[in-house]
Amino acid sequence: MTKPIVSKDFNLEDIRKIREYNSLRHVQMTPREIIEDTQKGATLVLKKLKKIEQAGL
Repeated sequence: MTKPIVSKDFNLEDIRKIREYNSLRHVQMTPREIIEDTQKGATLVLKKLKKIEQAGL
């Protein structure tokens, strides 16, 4: 499955696409691998948020 493309409006349909994509990816993972994958993504988001905060936006 390919990574979902989200709209500029980021609506309910986009959330559904992302959830389905993650569900299919996680089928073959252990619970520990799912947690590590989620933490890796969260770390990336937190770094971006800190940059925005430091820029004063």
